[in-house]
Amino acid sequence: MIKKKDLKRNLIVTSILLLVVAAFGYSQTKTKIELKDNWYYLNGQKFFIKAIGYEIGARPGENPYEDARKDHLELMKFDLEKIKEGGYNTIRTWSQYSEAQLKLVEESGLKLIMGLEINPEADYGDPKFIAQCKLDMKKLMSYAKKYDCIISYLVINEPQTDHIHKVSGKAFVNLMKLLIDTIHKDHPGIPVTLSANAMISDYMDESIFDVYAYNCYDHNEGQTATMGFKDYIKGLNELNGLDKPFITTEFGYSVSPEGGFGQYGSNTLTQQSDGLISNYRDLIDAGAVGMCPFYYADGWWKGGDKSKHNINQPEEWFGFWGYKDVNDKYGSPRPVWFAMRDYMKGLIISPKNKSIHTNTQIPLELYNSEEVKKVVVKYLDNVIFEKKITNEGYFADTITINPDGIEDMELAFEFYDNDNNIIKNESIMILASKSAFELPKLTIEVTPGKDLNEGKIGSIKTKIETKENFKLVGDLKLSFNTHLGWDVGPQTSVSITNQSQQKIITSENFFNIPDNSWVVNASAGVFVQYGKFIFKIHDQKIIYRGDWAKEVGRK
Repeated sequence: MIKKKDLKRNLIVTSILLLVVAAFGYSQTKTKIELKDNWYYLNGQKFFIKAIGYEIGARPGENPYEDARKDHLELMKFDLEKIKEGGYNTIRTWSQYSEAQLKLVEESGLKLIMGLEINPEADYGDPKFIAQCKLDMKKLMSYAKKYDCIISYLVINEPQTDHIHKVSGKAFVNLMKLLIDTIHKDHPGIPVTLSANAMISDYMDESIFDVYAYNCYDHNEGQTATMGFKDYIKGLNELNGLDKPFITTEFGYSVSPEGGFGQYGSNTLTQQSDGLISNYRDLIDAGAVGMCPFYYADGWWKGGDKSKHNINQPEEWFGFWGYKDVNDKYGSPRPVWFAMRDYMKGLIISPKNKSIHTNTQIPLELYNSEEVKKVVVKYLDNVIFEKKITNEGYFADTITINPDGIEDMELAFEFYDNDNNIIKNESIMILASKSAFELPKLTIEVTPGKDLNEGKIGSIKTKIETKENFKLVGDLKLSFNTHLGWDVGPQTSVSITNQSQQKIITSENFFNIPDNSWVVNASAGVFVQYGKFIFKIHDQKIIYRGDWAKEVGRK
C-alpha cells in the first residue's frame, strides 16, 4: 500500500516532470529515426513519407521572404488539420520554423522535413557568409533540437550549376559539410540532405548527405524526353548508388490560366489531378520512399505582386488549395486534393509498374492508411492474392504468378474498407517469365567523351540492338543537356521506322558545345513494346569541362 506522504511526493514529482516537458517542448515518447534498407525507419517501423510542400505566410497579400515574419498560428493550425485529413503524415518547408510553429507541428502529430534559408546565390566561400550561416544554424538548433517532429533537414534549395562553378565546387562541398556536421552535432540522429533539382543537379555527387533528395518535374525536356520521367529519376537514384533512402522534395502541375510551355503551366484541373497521380506512381517506381508534392497553397507573391494572382505566371498556380481573392485566408481545395487523398490510401511499393520479373514469387509491399482492411490482387479477373490488413502502414508478402513464356501481365489491385467497400483500385503492368530473357538494348558513345574542352562540336552515336517480338515504337529521342541555367540544351528526334526490322540500328547526331557550358548530360532513348507492356531503353553520359567539378561532381 502506498502511503499518503509517498503518494503526495510522487504526484509532485510527476507534476514537475510534466511542466518540464511542456516548458521545453520535448515529446514524452522520443521518435527513433534509422536509415537502413534504403528506407526511413521510425521506432523500428518502415515509414513512407506522405508529405506535402507547405509554406505559411504565403497567402494572398503576403510574401514569406520579404514581409516581417509572423507565426500565423491560428491559420497554421487550420492548415495542419486539413493536411492530416488529406492523408498526409509530413510537411516539407523551404524555411526554418519558429519555436512556436514547431510546437504546433508537434501537437498536430505530423512530421516535418524542414528547409533552411541558406541563400543558394551567395558566395559559399565568403568567410562572412560562412560565419553568418554558422550563427543562424546555432540559433536554430538551440530550440529545434527539442522537437520530435523533425525527421530531416534540407540545407539548401536548387543550387545552380553556373553559380557553383563560379564560386567553386570545393567551396560548395565545404559549406555543405559544415552544415551537415553542425546539425549532426547539435541535433543528433536527424538526417540532413538538400533539395537539388533533378534536371540541373544530375551531375552532382550527393554521397556526403544522409538522404538523396531531388525536386522532380516532368516537363518533357532533356532526360525526361529521352529516358522517360520514371527512368530519368530512377537513373539518378542508380547513379547515387542505391545505398540510401531517396525522397522527392518537389513535383507538381500548375493550373495557371495562361503562360508556361509544355506541361509547365496552363494545365486543366483534371490534368493537374491526373498528372500528380501519374508522377506519384512514376516516382515510387523510381525508388522514392518519400513524396513532397508542390504544394499546399498557391503563392501569389511569385509573380512580383503579392496582392494579384497573375494569370500568366505558372509559379503562382501549383497549389492544391486556391484562394478567391486577397481577403480569403482559408481557401478551398481543388480536385487534385481529393484525388491525392484517395490515391494515398493504399500505395503499391512493389511490384513496381513496368517492372520485369523472372521468378514466380513476386515481392508485395504496400503502405496502407488505417481505412484499408483488405487487399485483393486479380489477374485476368481471377483472384491471385487476398489478405486481411490488420495494421496501418507498411505491409509485406508475396504474390505467386505462373507466366506462359514471356507474358505481359496487368495486375489489378483492390483496397477495401471495414464494410467491404472498395476505396481504391490501381493496375500495375509487369513483364514476367519463368526464365531469364534478353531485352533490346540502346547504348551511346559521346564525343568529346572526357573533357568538353576537347572540342566545339559534340556528337552522340547511338546503337540499338533489337530483339524478336519486341517492337520499337516512335522516334529515337536525343538530348544534349548543356546545363545553362534552366535551359536544357538542344534536342532532336530521329525516325527509325525504316530500320525497325534490322538487328542493329545506328545513328550519329551533332551538337554545338557552348563555351559557358560546364557540364553536359548526353542521353538517348526510344520506346519498346511487348503486348501491353511499353517501356524505354536508353543510355546517358555525363561529361565535364576540365576538373572544376572534381569535388562536387560524380566520379
